Amino acid sequence: MRVVIIGGNGAGMSAASRLVRKGQGLEVLVFEKSREISYGACGLPYYISGLNPDIDLMRIRSRERLEQEGIKLYLEHEVIGVDPEAHFILVCDRTSGTCRDEPYDRLIVASGASPIIPSITGTGLAGVFTLRSLLDGEAIKKALQQPWVKKVSIIGGGYIGLEMAEACVMQKKRVSLFEAKPNLLYGFDPEFGLAAEQELIRHGVEVHTGEQVKGLSGEDRVDRVLCAGGAYETDLVILAIGVRPNTSFIDSPLMHKEANGALLTDAMMQTSVKDVYAAGDCTTVMHKILKRPVYIPLGTNANKQGRVVADVILGQPSRFDNALGTAMLRCLDMEFARTGITEQDASAAGMEIGTVTVEALSHARYFPDPARITIKLCYDPGTRILLGAQLMGRKECAWRVDVMACAVDRGMTAEELGFLDLGYAPPFSTTWDVVQIAANAIKRQQ
Repeated sequence: MRVVIIGGNGAGMSAASRLVRKGQGLEVLVFEKSREISYGACGLPYYISGLNPDIDLMRIRSRERLEQEGIKLYLEHEVIGVDPEAHFILVCDRTSGTCRDEPYDRLIVASGASPIIPSITGTGLAGVFTLRSLLDGEAIKKALQQPWVKKVSIIGGGYIGLEMAEACVMQKKRVSLFEAKPNLLYGFDPEFGLAAEQELIRHGVEVHTGEQVKGLSGEDRVDRVLCAGGAYETDLVILAIGVRPNTSFIDSPLMHKEANGALLTDAMMQTSVKDVYAAGDCTTVMHKILKRPVYIPLGTNANKQGRVVADVILGQPSRFDNALGTAMLRCLDMEFARTGITEQDASAAGMEIGTVTVEALSHARYFPDPARITIKLCYDPGTRILLGAQLMGRKECAWRVDVMACAVDRGMTAEELGFLDLGYAPPFSTTWDVVQIAANAIKRQQ
């Protein structure tokens, strides 16, 4: 069997490695349009900030190692077309400029996503950056090290925008952050976005929420961010307004996509076309609570999807239909995390839910330096089954989302979580951990 994989990062390489390790008689080919494969892009803000001085630490597996495993790698080879009826792809060698057809028995589309470039003037000016690849990270870090770069503007108040704001603060830059929506961290409920905004302001970041950027200006290099409320001087701009699936090279009407271009798949990563699978940031996942395909471009999802699609091709029963969008981030001295649905998600889906918010200590007050943690839970008001959680605090906070993800995934009730046999010692928790205090608060509401 000939398995062709488009894309050589998380999902693609997870699938390729598992196929050659578990399968027999398989020919596995990976086509990647860049020179880089198998790297951890999530570490880029910490490389840019200087916390990690060695970019090679983000390179997970080398080309030589992967080829020794039996994978045929074609770097700087861009796939520009897919014919699902004839079972071949059209691929171009970017070094030679030659193109050729490559047949397949099974195709895995793992082409990832690219940063969204807004339709405004000035995005092509020097000094305007996006962050996705190792090359992007190196370019931004090099630019920040120029002594004349003193003011940095970040457009976008999501995960990457906040992480890059932290990185630029750590590089001693004056930072302005622009977000068109009313709140930062729009994937969280508004009170969490407000806390993130206050934390940024506390560290000297100038935050502009509800202010849409209309354009960038400058002669050859960007020098101003243009908004309805005025023009703001800048030396460097980082665009962080989200990503778009890399699927424009697939124009077959047989392959169904979401409005943003994400390929629709079932729980076994099968697309709408036989023998064509998709995994990673170019595709949807099935949401455990919402019971429908959603677009959640996370490395955790990508690696699970790559493993599932490999098992399915190998004839092993496997599925991924329990995505919860579990995520965490650090913003300066604050940690944020979420899993399942938020109050905003429930409202958009027309779901009736209950919510409770509690604040409690991260560990016993008689052990030094406990921190206050805020947890907001969403639950079914009839059954008291947990549907989602959001957390924030200065430390010892984000990891607790894993307890909540487990509870939501298993359909636990508030009572079950409240009496779960969790560990306790004064340096780590209180006798009733904060996640249990939150769960038990649901009972008191009813």
